[in-house]
Amino acid sequence: MHLIPLYLHLILLTLGNAFLLTLVAVYLNAQGAPAAQIGLVGSAFYLGMLGASFFADKFIQWLGHVRALVFCCIALALAALALTWTSLLPVWLILRVLAGMAAAIGFVAVESWVLGVAPLHQRSRSMARYMLVYYFSYGISQLFIDWELLSGMMGFWLASSLCVLSVVPLLWAKRPDLENEAESHGASGKPPRAERALGLVGCLVAGMLLGTLSALMPIQLEQLALGDEVGLYMAWLILCGMAFQLPNGSLADKVGKRAMMAVQTLMIGAGCLLLWEFDGKGVMLLAFALLGAGGFTLYPTTMAYACGKMNGRALIKMTQKLMFTYSIGSLTGPMIAGLMLEKFQSGLFLFVILLVAGWALWLLLMRLLTDKPVGTTV
Repeated sequence: MHLIPLYLHLILLTLGNAFLLTLVAVYLNAQGAPAAQIGLVGSAFYLGMLGASFFADKFIQWLGHVRALVFCCIALALAALALTWTSLLPVWLILRVLAGMAAAIGFVAVESWVLGVAPLHQRSRSMARYMLVYYFSYGISQLFIDWELLSGMMGFWLASSLCVLSVVPLLWAKRPDLENEAESHGASGKPPRAERALGLVGCLVAGMLLGTLSALMPIQLEQLALGDEVGLYMAWLILCGMAFQLPNGSLADKVGKRAMMAVQTLMIGAGCLLLWEFDGKGVMLLAFALLGAGGFTLYPTTMAYACGKMNGRALIKMTQKLMFTYSIGSLTGPMIAGLMLEKFQSGLFLFVILLVAGWALWLLLMRLLTDKPVGTTV
């Protein structure tokens, strides 16, 4: 119950920020901007997220979680409004970099808060609830794009207003004391280095996977002559990812996070193999269900695993490192997959299969190095 104000904050902030991410591209396209310029402005946001991952922990430690989140909300709102004041590309790039920095600090603050106050044996479930709220808000925010009134400057005002409004629930949020939470939950120090490495690589793979699916799956569907059904399949992909969040969290806490990583890997690989070999609508819906359920739950599972029993400053620093590796994956995945998509008709599916095959080998290697049965780490 004490996290309800935080989740309300996350809903409002995601509605504003996620809508703005899409609105920027749609607005620039309507203004006749070149595709390269639109891509550059879009990349500026993720570059800002990457940059902020170097100092987010110190910023949060300095201000505290609540005040850091308030600062990020105000910064995102002002950066959104400032886009309406000028059309100069360098200014837009700077504003999107600053917005990316604010968003990254907000993600680290919320995720370390959720993990820090959760009992150790329920961290995967807590992350599942967090991801469910986030993906739900992200999906709803995309509906705003179809409103004609919000296609121009009014859209920027709406995004800014939602970011400001997200401050209100924080007035009722109880400031987390992660050091005391560590004592009450009996938390120990860092998990072994091999476990942290497994979690970091998992977040890198999750970033590459989700960045690729979001950016290039519509193009892959168009190349397969399914352009009229892109919306259906993308909505089904995200819906299945949302639906499996809570079951995945419960199973990860019960049978072990490494066991669920193996299950997720099998689901993603099986989904891509089905897409590669078959083209029936029923088979494709099953394949997208497997791909969404496995792909969208990999990040919270690996993140909860990498954090182990950390709390306090160590947890915030680890969350920052995970954000950094996820951002690297989000930037590099679409670039590599895009090259493969140009050379092969089903290049995206080939990329994902190779990616999860490498991830499966890494899981097996960590299993052999640590000499623990899969699923014993909770």
